[in-house]
Amino acid sequence: MDARKAHKASSSSSPSTSSSKLWKYQVFLSFRGEDTRKGFTGHLHAALSHAGISAFLDDNELKRAEFIKTQLEQAIDGSMISIIVFSKSYADSSWCLDELVKIMECREKLGQQVIPLFYNVEASDVRKQTGSFALAFEKHEAGKHEKEKVQRWRNALSQAADLCGEDLKNADSGHEAKFIDKILGVVNKQLYSKYQLDIEHLVGITSRLKVLSDHLDIEKSGSKDVVRMIGILGMGGIGKTTLAKTVYNKFERIFEGRSFLANVREVIAHQPIYGLVGLQEQLLNDILKSKDPIKVGSVAIGIDMIREKLCFKRALVIIDDADDLQQLKAIARARDWFGPGSRIVITTRNQHLLDQVGVDSTYMAQAMDEKEALELFSRHAFESGYPNQEYLDLSKRVIRYCRGLPLALEVVGSFLIKRSTAEWESHLEKLQRNPDGDIQKILRISYDGLPDQEKREIFLDISCFFIGMDKDYVTKILKGCGFAQPIGISVLIERCLVTVSEENKLMMHDLLRDMGREIVREKSPGRPEKFSRLWKREDVTDVLSDESGTKKIEGVALHLDLDVDSDIDSDLDLTRFGAQAFTNMKKLRLLHLSNVRLTGGEYKDFPKKLIWLCWHYFPLESIPDDFPMKKLVALDLQYSFLKIVWKDCKLHQNLKILNLSRSYWLTKSPDFSKLPNLEELILESCKSLSEVHPSIGDLWRLSLVNLKECQMLKDLPLNFYKSKSIETLLLNGCSSFEKLAEGLGDMVSLTTLKADYTAIRQLPSSILKLKKLKALSLCYEKGSPSTNLLPPLQSLSSLREFALADWSLTDDAFPKDLCSLNSLENLDLSRNDFCSLPSLSRLSQLHDLSLNKCRNLCAIPDLPTNLKVLRADGCFALEKMPDFSEMSNIRELHLNDSGKLTEILGLDKSLNSMTRIHMENCTNLTADFRKNILQGWTSCGYGGIFLSANDIPDWFHYVHDDDIVYFTVPQSVGRNLKGLTLSFVYSSDSFFRSCTSFSILIKNMTEGTELDARIISNPPTKGEKDSYYLWQVQLSNDELKLQDGDKVLIEIIVEEKYGCENVKVKKTGVSLVWDKFMNENMIDYHLCAYERRPYLVNDDDIIHVEYDNHITKSPDFSKFPNLKKLILKGCKELIKVHSSIGYLGGLSLVNLQGCFMLEDLPLNFYKSKSIETLLLNGCSSFEDLADGLGDMVSLTILEADNTRIREIPSSIRWTSCGFGGIYLNGIYDIPEWFELVDDVDNIIFFEVPQKIMGRDLKGLTICLVYSSDRLKFVHSVGSEGPIGIIVRNLTKRTALHTKIAFASLKRRYGYRDSIRLGLQGADYLWQGQLSNDVLCLQGGDRVSIFVRTDDVDFVKVKKTGVHLEWDKVMKENIDNPDPHFYNLETNRDF
Repeated sequence: MDARKAHKASSSSSPSTSSSKLWKYQVFLSFRGEDTRKGFTGHLHAALSHAGISAFLDDNELKRAEFIKTQLEQAIDGSMISIIVFSKSYADSSWCLDELVKIMECREKLGQQVIPLFYNVEASDVRKQTGSFALAFEKHEAGKHEKEKVQRWRNALSQAADLCGEDLKNADSGHEAKFIDKILGVVNKQLYSKYQLDIEHLVGITSRLKVLSDHLDIEKSGSKDVVRMIGILGMGGIGKTTLAKTVYNKFERIFEGRSFLANVREVIAHQPIYGLVGLQEQLLNDILKSKDPIKVGSVAIGIDMIREKLCFKRALVIIDDADDLQQLKAIARARDWFGPGSRIVITTRNQHLLDQVGVDSTYMAQAMDEKEALELFSRHAFESGYPNQEYLDLSKRVIRYCRGLPLALEVVGSFLIKRSTAEWESHLEKLQRNPDGDIQKILRISYDGLPDQEKREIFLDISCFFIGMDKDYVTKILKGCGFAQPIGISVLIERCLVTVSEENKLMMHDLLRDMGREIVREKSPGRPEKFSRLWKREDVTDVLSDESGTKKIEGVALHLDLDVDSDIDSDLDLTRFGAQAFTNMKKLRLLHLSNVRLTGGEYKDFPKKLIWLCWHYFPLESIPDDFPMKKLVALDLQYSFLKIVWKDCKLHQNLKILNLSRSYWLTKSPDFSKLPNLEELILESCKSLSEVHPSIGDLWRLSLVNLKECQMLKDLPLNFYKSKSIETLLLNGCSSFEKLAEGLGDMVSLTTLKADYTAIRQLPSSILKLKKLKALSLCYEKGSPSTNLLPPLQSLSSLREFALADWSLTDDAFPKDLCSLNSLENLDLSRNDFCSLPSLSRLSQLHDLSLNKCRNLCAIPDLPTNLKVLRADGCFALEKMPDFSEMSNIRELHLNDSGKLTEILGLDKSLNSMTRIHMENCTNLTADFRKNILQGWTSCGYGGIFLSANDIPDWFHYVHDDDIVYFTVPQSVGRNLKGLTLSFVYSSDSFFRSCTSFSILIKNMTEGTELDARIISNPPTKGEKDSYYLWQVQLSNDELKLQDGDKVLIEIIVEEKYGCENVKVKKTGVSLVWDKFMNENMIDYHLCAYERRPYLVNDDDIIHVEYDNHITKSPDFSKFPNLKKLILKGCKELIKVHSSIGYLGGLSLVNLQGCFMLEDLPLNFYKSKSIETLLLNGCSSFEDLADGLGDMVSLTILEADNTRIREIPSSIRWTSCGFGGIYLNGIYDIPEWFELVDDVDNIIFFEVPQKIMGRDLKGLTICLVYSSDRLKFVHSVGSEGPIGIIVRNLTKRTALHTKIAFASLKRRYGYRDSIRLGLQGADYLWQGQLSNDVLCLQGGDRVSIFVRTDDVDFVKVKKTGVHLEWDKVMKENIDNPDPHFYNLETNRDF
């Protein structure tokens, strides 16, 4: 490597720091050798090793001669978890006690997990040093040990015994094997507790993740600015999703945003029109984390929103189980939809799909080897990592048949759990009949093992039609089919054939779904008209088109989807068939259609055994009278064109669910007398509905009535109120609805009544008869209520949620008996006009109270002590608060804009439970009150205290007039650093209250780590001009992991939304918290998070950060006086370099390449006498180098390709001779001060003048303008190579061959960006110098200078210039010039 490349390599390489601590071991075992080495501890170590857990054991790791204290401490330091085996003679050994002290130190300083085990000893003996431990300490204290050391031993024993541990006597009466199994579970849980996505039984994942990580290429600096798309390919059940989850869990913290889109294919299959929209919404909400959920109107709009909003976010996106190109086009069509450094991971079974997308790399998921398969199978069949001995041979036979397929191992293992060996043998005999081990046949073993044919039919129905649907909904349909429910689905769940999501949705793995469908197909291969169920579009359309359906068919699903790029409101693709196409399907039970229009034929011959009809976009204006519905249980006609439901309704005895939502032309409900067993009526968003049939009151089984957003509906028939079965009535958004009748009180089963934003002005007095009512919501935006809006409330003893917001209620209209609602948990009285409230202390169950914008409220009375959240923002008249000294459960207090408030008594006594206090614009708070709450704050993580203030409190240790603060952690000296208190003063004149998000970056410049603390969601920023606010927050050292001597930089990042650009941080302060209780609260706030990532900084002499988009300003370099190298490469948001950089006497390298936003350098920068290399390539906003550049006497290399610099300062006095020079890219010419210029070629001739007035020739300055003469280089990433410069002395017949310059072509931009930046057609310029000590020129010498580009044939030299340097200091920068750079030839024939 030549000198230039060597220097460049050394200056751009990353320091050898780790993004997080690299653990050598997962577990360290501390034990008394003579007690347990050959027994319990030996068995425990073997079990850990067998489970793939790296555990340190002294006699395995160190020979006795090497077993010295330093090595032991290194092993403890390098372990994630320490297990301490306390046995009877543990305390006899000073060696064990020293180990223990070290372990407890690592727990405190490194966050190491510690698990104490009590092996035949009492925990109290360890804690109090009694029993055998007392005898041991008598010997220690009588011996040679210092008192301080013995006390440290005692303290360590007490601390360890207080930790959550395991006791042998509690493990099945001292059964050691079961005790060890339990410990393995605890260790595994701690090792993987950081994962956010739930993954059961991580087996064999490490090796696979390592290979996949290479495909992802996340951690290599060269790929951090590139968006990569990776495919995970493999058959169903091979573990693609598990691997994708592991990738997510491992890497998600280092990205700005992340989203895991699970089960994409099934989501869209279940909701062909809105599924993609839902996924787009999830993607946007997952990554942007906005306060209000983002809604997407259509797929096309979603595409635009993703492209516009995510293009600056470095995101990790997992698209799980994609199977269609249109899905990916709607979610991640192009790489530039996401910010630089993003990673898009797609799991699929479709190689062609990955080829169509053009992924950068594909990882082929591998089946498990025999060892991995045995462990995974054992986890399911034995609930341990290895089979019971008597089952070992049988287990190995199962493993051979499952052929390493994880899902097959799970299903078969779950089937065989707790069965006898005879049952296993019987089952294995079945496996013997399938020697080829086909995946479907292996999975079908569980299907065949179902107890009866009914359960198998239920499985087939779910696999073909009901995946992703509500379990209770499906249960009613299946029960209508005559199947025993709910036991049928329960059996499938037990056999791991079906799962239920948190949202109560029925889910099934792809392979099991495909197995069920294959079972249907295999009975009549290639003859779909004889299938029992039809779900594939091609099969359905073929059968319907040629009317070939048969009595074999029991279910049909046909979804005619919209094009992915079309708007939902565009014309529907309505494929038409005749009604007679269904005539021969005599056994049809289940029919699911979408966007299907039937033309011709009569419905009287339609199948008469239909149980479930789901027909979205039903095309008729009414259901035909002859439509057979005798057995129908569920009718779902959402988005229909119905105007009336039936013209002449017949009896539908079995109908339980009627869903006509979004039937926009429907004007009235059906006659319910023909639907006597209806249980659920859903008419949501039927905008034209104005009449509900009075027969609704006769439905004795009706439990749910959903009439939300029926804007034309004014009332309900009086008969409605006779219902004794209705539990939920939803009227939200029924803006014309005026009155609830007096009969409401007769609805004895009613539990939920929600009527927000209706025209209701008074509730009937009979409401007090509703003993079961749990939720009542009556919010309104405008108008005045009756003064008798509410009757007496005392009888509503079951009410838990009560909302009465936006009513302008005065004191006279306020419900006087509100405090009688003893069960109330949530109360919303916001935006009312009352001046006072009664005491609420009797509401003992109240958790959440909202009084926002009650502008006349003067005082808040006594509150219940169980209250968790009080919201009273905008209560301008508020001046008195209750005593908070007993409010031990309060978590959030919102009191913004209460300018008359001076203090809250007792609040300082309730701070331990609190996470958030908002008292902005409470300008009259007393100084003592402010001090008490600020200094008494204990909550760490989420939230903090927000006040009006313009300065940092005076007790803070470090304060800086900016958004950055720096400090060095002092020596602890017998005290423990518990965390940091941070304080920020910011201003805002934004009109909007929540238009920014704050994050705090804590950069440990010693350890090379960065913690991004996003601990406030939607902070308030509404303010007036020249108003300042203070935010104080705390961070626990359990998260920070700071140690003595660490150099720390803290910066607050204000991420502003559009239209809210006026939030400025004025001051930042830090106070170190020693030996104080600090309460971490982040577990309760999933929207906030800590993200840990590498921050490439080490020691005092290097600051190395690459591609960090959070950095906007450099640090204050006065904190780093010994800095030698500054590398802030690719920090796109960097706009300011601190002026103290000019005082760094040892700084030699400044690399600011790719800092797009940087426009200039501080004038003080140019005072540097030490900087040798300045790299500004790609600083596309950088315009001017100051005149002071010429004072940088040590500068040897200046590169500024792809900048806005257009000329070199006239003051430059480049002194460096030899290797190096100035490299620029732009629209250049030879500077005008060169006296010798050849405008057309690469050679120049001149004669050296004679000395005049004693001048000395010191050397030559040479300048080249060059470009590429090959079009292919326009789009290349870059090329470079040496340029030869030959200086011939034609008089002395010598030739000096030099290679001191490099041609460099670095195209960092595409064609459009080049135009935008004014770089199209740009040339490159090099300027360097040669000393006359090397040239040896004298007056009268005739000289030619020839530029050779043989080694770089892509370069064409356009101009050459020479300037003679007289009496100038010129510094040769190559000691003992190397012939590689200078080669002098003599006596040549020129």
